Amino acid sequence: MSTIRDVARVAGVSPATVSRVVNGLTGFSEQTRQRVEEAASRLGYEPDTLARGLKTRQSPVLGVLAPVVSDALASQIMGGIEAAARARGYSVMLGRTGPHAVHAPGYLRNFRAFRVAGVIFISTVVTAEIRRALGSRIPFTAVAIRDGSRFPSLAIDDDLAAYDGTRFLQRLGHDTIGLITGDTESVLVNTPRMCGYQRAMAEAGLAPIVAYGDSLYDSAPPAVRTLMTEHPDITAIFALSDEMAAGAINELQRLGYRVPAQVSVLGFDNTPTAQHVHPALTTVTQPLYHMGELAVEQLLSSTRPQPHILPHTITRRGSIADRRPQAVPAPPSP
Repeated sequence: MSTIRDVARVAGVSPATVSRVVNGLTGFSEQTRQRVEEAASRLGYEPDTLARGLKTRQSPVLGVLAPVVSDALASQIMGGIEAAARARGYSVMLGRTGPHAVHAPGYLRNFRAFRVAGVIFISTVVTAEIRRALGSRIPFTAVAIRDGSRFPSLAIDDDLAAYDGTRFLQRLGHDTIGLITGDTESVLVNTPRMCGYQRAMAEAGLAPIVAYGDSLYDSAPPAVRTLMTEHPDITAIFALSDEMAAGAINELQRLGYRVPAQVSVLGFDNTPTAQHVHPALTTVTQPLYHMGELAVEQLLSSTRPQPHILPHTITRRGSIADRRPQAVPAPPSP
């Protein structure tokens, strides 16, 4: 099996230079990099990541855990993580925590054994059990979920974002607004979003109208049927995930409602799902890809990760109608 010294001999450089090239560091020319990579390829050399981790107490690998890795939100964040990690010469190990993060401790023990440089949790509550499994030496941050200062995180202000989404609908003339909330056990995400909606409705003197889903597509149709049966005067539905919003649009149309002429629909997240439904979904936008990039920057910086709130916006597409009375133009002067 070829060694780093074999690669150095064939490339005509020192073993230290080969080490810098394979670890993605700087301090060599482009021609040198090409010679080293060609020599490594010809010799079939693969750097021993685990051995290097044992020597340096850290490997060029980041661990990433998400409840569902195929989820559109997680995929957007993962895109930012992978791009930022690759640019810094790091690889990514991905694991699925499952419901209530039941698989997280096992993955974290493996991450510790591999001496990962840091761990990113996507939409996962960092519990005391998780912190024990993680240990005290490995830096970590959570993305798209936050809990004040209890653990480092990168997230929007979910309460304010839902408040702003509700006020956006109100400013367009909607005063009978139904909410489809997500998993009620998600106290760090869906609970503040529900609070933001309720606060905006209360300030406007309007009654909240709530149906319950689980943030996934299939939970939206029964929630829509409940809303429209109990409150047929609803003019807008605010779904607290794009998946549920897409399900709401399709169910409303199946029931014979015109979207947005009769019922407008607002989503949350701005995942690719928002553009894969007709009409395209207006949605509260989280900077998901950027969150992934920033998570890597935080973990690989010299300072310990800290809680950080990112801005949200509203991306308007075709699923929202303006119901404000149109101003009647004044008659022409005689």
